Formats: sequence, structure tokens, C-alpha cells
Amino acid sequence: MGRMAIISVLTLVFALTIIGYNINRRATDAVKNYVGYHDHTCARDIATSAVEIYLLKLKENPTLRGAFSISSIMGGSAVVNIVQLVTGSVDTLRMTSAGTYNTVHDTVVNKLVGVPIKVPPISGAVGMSTGRSASITISGNAQTSGVDKNPDGTPVSPADSVAGIAINLTSPSGNISVAATAKVTGNGSVSPDTERVASLPDYTSFADQMIRLATVYSGQTFSSSSPPLGTDSNPQISYITGNSMMTGTFSGSGILIINGNLTMSGQFSFHGLIIAYGETNISITTTGQSNVYGAVVLAGTNTSYTQSGNSIVQYSSSAIKNVANKTVGKYLIADWWE
Repeated sequence: MGRMAIISVLTLVFALTIIGYNINRRATDAVKNYVGYHDHTCARDIATSAVEIYLLKLKENPTLRGAFSISSIMGGSAVVNIVQLVTGSVDTLRMTSAGTYNTVHDTVVNKLVGVPIKVPPISGAVGMSTGRSASITISGNAQTSGVDKNPDGTPVSPADSVAGIAINLTSPSGNISVAATAKVTGNGSVSPDTERVASLPDYTSFADQMIRLATVYSGQTFSSSSPPLGTDSNPQISYITGNSMMTGTFSGSGILIINGNLTMSGQFSFHGLIIAYGETNISITTTGQSNVYGAVVLAGTNTSYTQSGNSIVQYSSSAIKNVANKTVGKYLIADWWE
């Protein structure tokens, strides 16, 4: 009888021990699961936050590519890698973001689609933005044409021709001077070369947006040995401040925003849109063959434009469309994988 009692007590003790062990193990597993879930959630939040950070960085710099580290974010760290999916294209990217919290990792992969910039309507080969007052002087053998052409000089069919010079209806009438030796052509409503319209787009707002994406230059001379300000296959947004000069066979393609005095001489060539911003004096003065295919817009509060020599400013819808189609203003998320 005593032996059976001892066996019963030992059995009960063993059973209680097993039950206690299982309860403790389950409690420990529950804690581990909670901690693991918490760490995994934190790692995922870190990876997602890093995506948002680098979407903003891409908005400021659409050419941003490569691997980048964030050493401290939300108690963890992250590594972001941005690559082009197609060689030679800036339209589609893949962004991989790996977040780490404690020893737990989580990865988010995004497919990003670029949204091209939208250039405001162009009314003239040389135009003035709404509400602005500017001085436009064309002399010598200079040519300003709103008859649409390709950057190689061939006609566009069907042509999207504009006025040679387009100005705001309320602007002072004496702000345009065209010498008898100069040639201004286009489809203006007032005369074959000049059009006065009730309202022109506010290019200042557009310039403000583009400056955030621009490569900035300050008070320098661009020459034949200088790298071009973009090419037709890879247009560039450029922002030039201060007094600058372009000489020799210097070239560029894209959007050129000028805030200061700029003198173009020699055989300067540019394809795209030139915007006079702020208090700016643009002088295209050359005895060579300086060509601008696209358009020039005066958008500053106090601007003047002088074109002389043998220079040519030729409206080109294809040059402007090429810049718009190949310049990304922002990226949107097309796909998301976790």
C-alpha cells in the first residue's frame, strides 16, 4: 500500500513537471514568436521607409543609380540598390531595399516607371512669359524663325509652326527691335513674324520645378574643351547663374535655365529650351554660326535678349519633344514585391 502511494506521488510529480515544462516552453515560444514577429515587422518597416526616402532622392536627382546605405534608421539599418532594367533607358528602374532590425532582415523590391516632364506650350521661337516685360533686339544677319524644323534643318511635316516672336498682349509695344538686315519669320497673327497673345504660360513656375532637377553651374566659361550640356540621346537640365560665356564649338541639349548674363559666341549649338530666369541678359553675338533649335523663353522679372551676327534661333517641336520624352520629372511605383 505504501509502495503504491509512493508510485502515485512520483507519477503525479512527473506529470506536473512535464505539464510545467510544456507550459514554460510554450510561454518561451510565444515570447520568441512575438519578438520574432516584432523584429520582422520592424525590418519590413525599415525597408519600406528606405524606399520612400530614395523615391524623394530620385525626385531631386533622376539620374541616381547604385547601392546606398542608411546606417541608422528606426533602430536598424538599410541598404538600397537602384539599377536600370534596360540599358540606355531612364524610363524603368528596379529599387531593392533591404532592412535590418537586430538580426532579422526583410527585403522590398519595386519596379519604378519614369514620368516625363511636361513642357508648357510654345508660342514663338522667342517668347515672353505672362506678365513679363522684356527687351528683344535682333540685329546683324541674325535669323529667328518659328517655321518648324528638325534639329538637322529639315522641314517637319506636318509642321507645328509658331510665331517668330511671341509676346504678351499687355507688354509695352516698344520692347521689340528687329534690324532691316535681320530675318524673323513665323506664323504670327499680327504680322508674319510677330504674335501678341492675351496670355502666355508662366514659365517661371516651370523653371522653378526644373531647377530642382538641374545640374548647377556658376559664373564660368564653356569652351570647345568643356563637356557638353547634354546630348540628344541624353538631354540635361542645366542651371547657370552669374556671368557666363559660351565660346568655340561648345554644344548642349536639354533645358538650359539662365539667371545672370550669358554671352554665346563662336559656333555654339543647342537643342531644346532656353529659359531666361530672374534678372537675366542673354546675348547671342557671333560672327560664326551659332544655332539654337527649339525655343528661347524670357520668363524673368527683368530680362533682355539680344541676337546678332549670323546666329540662328529656329523653332523645333521635335527638339523640344525629344527633351521632354527623355527627361524624367519623377518616378512612380509600378510593382511592389515583399
